[in-house]
Amino acid sequence: MSNATRNSIGSSFRSLAAFGAFCAAATVAASAWAAGLHEEGFILDAPVWQREVASVPSTDWPVDNWYRLTPTAKAIDVRVMKPSDAEGGDPDGTVYVRVPGAPLKQGLRATYRFSSQPLHPRVGHEYQLMLAKTGFSFTVESDGVGTQYNIVYGGQTHTYLLGLPAAATTIKAIADLDGDAMPDFLVGVGDGTFLLLSTQAQPGFNLPSAQLWALADDGC
Repeated sequence: MSNATRNSIGSSFRSLAAFGAFCAAATVAASAWAAGLHEEGFILDAPVWQREVASVPSTDWPVDNWYRLTPTAKAIDVRVMKPSDAEGGDPDGTVYVRVPGAPLKQGLRATYRFSSQPLHPRVGHEYQLMLAKTGFSFTVESDGVGTQYNIVYGGQTHTYLLGLPAAATTIKAIADLDGDAMPDFLVGVGDGTFLLLSTQAQPGFNLPSAQLWALADDGC
């Protein structure tokens, strides 16, 4: 067997091991939701919400406690939405979120402004930032288990495992969406979009508050 073949096989086994570890973490999250320990939150793109929740209510989706998040130049406009309030023609970038037990603050919620929008954070780099009067930091790490966000505020670290190793990631927005003066994150990791609310976070490992998967079947 050639060295190239050995290296290829070794790389394949490492990739499979990493994928298995991430699927195991995803299974833990799914088990927690299924057990009622963490009721699942949802993010839907605007056209999907208009089609499947507002226009033809489906048993697949609840119809209450939805918020519309619309990005503007310096803020996110947060509004409670019911199917009967749907107007259509949502601005680009609008998403609808539902997070059981975590009400959001309505109105324009100021966002942190990066020099380049959106930000594609560098792995291993600590970003030290200020949102209004609140200092916080975050670091994206990628190892054999997956891609994770470590977010520090109030002197405590909050960790989220959100994607496979070396997954591309984007900061879509950082704002105080739930009104506790702490930063909340809307991030993209691989094919997923995740909402990370501070009011639901505990020191250590956390599940995302809500998520949207671009792929229906990721193989886990």
